[in-house]
Amino acid sequence: MSYSAKFLRKLCFCLTLLFLLCFANRGSVASNNENTTFRTTEKILNALIYLQSGEYSVKNLDLTIGEFKYLPDYETWKNKSHNGCITSFGEKRLGCFVINLFSVGICNDGEDGNGNAIGSCRDEPSGNILVQMPYFPNGKYTDIFDPSGKKVLTIDLSSKATCNENEHCDQPVEDSVNCPQDCKNNEPVVTVKSDSLTPASANQATENNQTQKKISLSPLIIGIIVLALGIFGGIGYYVYRRNKD
Repeated sequence: MSYSAKFLRKLCFCLTLLFLLCFANRGSVASNNENTTFRTTEKILNALIYLQSGEYSVKNLDLTIGEFKYLPDYETWKNKSHNGCITSFGEKRLGCFVINLFSVGICNDGEDGNGNAIGSCRDEPSGNILVQMPYFPNGKYTDIFDPSGKKVLTIDLSSKATCNENEHCDQPVEDSVNCPQDCKNNEPVVTVKSDSLTPASANQATENNQTQKKISLSPLIIGIIVLALGIFGGIGYYVYRRNKD
C-alpha cells in the first residue's frame, strides 16, 4: 500500500471518528435541553428578604418588567442549589426557579506583594438577600427550599396578584387578559369612573382623557392644514398664470 493510500485511510478514519463524537455530543445536548426546557414570563418579582440570626423576613415585594426563565419543577436544581416554587390560589404549581445565592456574603479582594490577586468571602449572620422569581398573575405564595429539599421560607405573593381564582370575575382588577380562569366570558377591561378614584389616579385618568382627545383631534387638524395649503396653492397658481398671460 502506497504512502498516499495509507494517509487517505487514516484521514477517513479520523473524520469518521470526529463525526461520531460530534453526533453523540449533539444527541446528549439535545437530550439535556429536552429535560430542561425553560419557559419565560414577561415580568419579574423581586423579593427583598432580611436575614437575622437564622430567621428570614420579607421586607419588600417589587414588580418589574423583564423576561425570567423558569421550569415546571425543581429537579434540575435539587441537591445543587437553593430553589423556589410558586403556587396558585387554586393550589397548582405554576413554576420553579433557581436561587444562586441565598445568604449574606461579604467579599474582599486585593493583591499580595507579588501582584497576585487574593481575596476571600464570608457569610454574615444578618443582612439583606434579593430573590428574583417569575411573576404569575395568579401566584399566591412561593416556597423556598435549600439544596436538600427542606423548606426554609414561604413568601406571600397575594398582594401582587391580579387573579384570585374564586370563579368570579372581580372587575376592574380582573379581566379576560390577566385572569382568564375567572373571566371566562371575555370580559373587557372596565374603565373606572373618576369619582371612585383616589386623587392621584383621578388626575392620571384626566390626563389620559385629555391625551385621547388630542389624539382624536389630530386627524381633523391635519385635514384642515392640507385643505388650506391646497386652496392657497391654487390661488397662487391662478395669479401666476394670469400675470404670465
